Amino acid sequence: MRFVCLLLPFYLFGLLPLYGQSPLDSTRNGYARGKAGLMLKRSLDMANTPGSGHYHQSEKNTEKLQLPEEAQDFTPVFADEFDSLNINIWQVGQPWGRYHGQQPHQYYGDSEVFVKNGVLYLLNRYAPQKFPSGDTGITIPYGTGLINTANSRTFQFGFFAIRSKNPSGPATWPAFWLTGKNNWPPEIDIYEMYGKSTGKTIHRQTMTLHFGKIETRTKTHLMKAVNLSPNTDSAFHIYACLWTPDRVVFYTDGVPVRSINMNKWMRQFYQEPMYLVVNNAVDHRYLQHIDNSRLPVSLEVDWIRVYAPAKP
Repeated sequence: MRFVCLLLPFYLFGLLPLYGQSPLDSTRNGYARGKAGLMLKRSLDMANTPGSGHYHQSEKNTEKLQLPEEAQDFTPVFADEFDSLNINIWQVGQPWGRYHGQQPHQYYGDSEVFVKNGVLYLLNRYAPQKFPSGDTGITIPYGTGLINTANSRTFQFGFFAIRSKNPSGPATWPAFWLTGKNNWPPEIDIYEMYGKSTGKTIHRQTMTLHFGKIETRTKTHLMKAVNLSPNTDSAFHIYACLWTPDRVVFYTDGVPVRSINMNKWMRQFYQEPMYLVVNNAVDHRYLQHIDNSRLPVSLEVDWIRVYAPAKP
């Protein structure tokens, strides 16, 4: 409340924009005008943080996908039940390569991606491999599974869902996300789960919107989180999001758990197509906690489905 009182005189004298009314401008000036609204969203916007830190166990449905009321009229536009790995849809690794030059602890390998008994397996495992780099090359210790649809399927608005089971153990970092076909950001992280140093935090779902421009140093994000059942690494759950032109709502097992309402400055970054990514990463911050003898561990995916709003 003290924060609001301190800001109020600036609004009254027009020195700061009204909440949610920043103009469409991705420059530093535009970012400055939109920044106050983002500060309010992070600290005071209760509409963005419904409920407690836990979702309602009694309402969950881990077997059957439930479309929210807003998506009842949406049309199915993509589905993969993973009876096989369709290489015409899924590309292994990132569109730009098989490892990240700034974090060369993991590579995206073919052996870490396979389908068995109708389930997609994305492994992370200790399997050192040498890659060309400079004069001598570089040896990367961990192979991880990552697939994307950058070259086959892009989407603009809709309902996106996955039924999956987490890996377990320290430094695990599974994720299901959307990212810009032509630019980065934007990005919508439907879930990221962090095993951290012990693996016990793998049951906390983190949901994030990334937006802004790297070139103008306006890149920022809004993040929400919720504590889930302590069995996300032993049972399948359904994670989803509804992406509309002005907000993103996140669902777990059919329950709306978090939402982020976008102001005008944010919306401009979510007007372009994005593609799907699902991966089982190794978190470089906790490499010292990994027992390589307990690897591999797998992110298991039962299905992925996308529904789009009807075109006018």
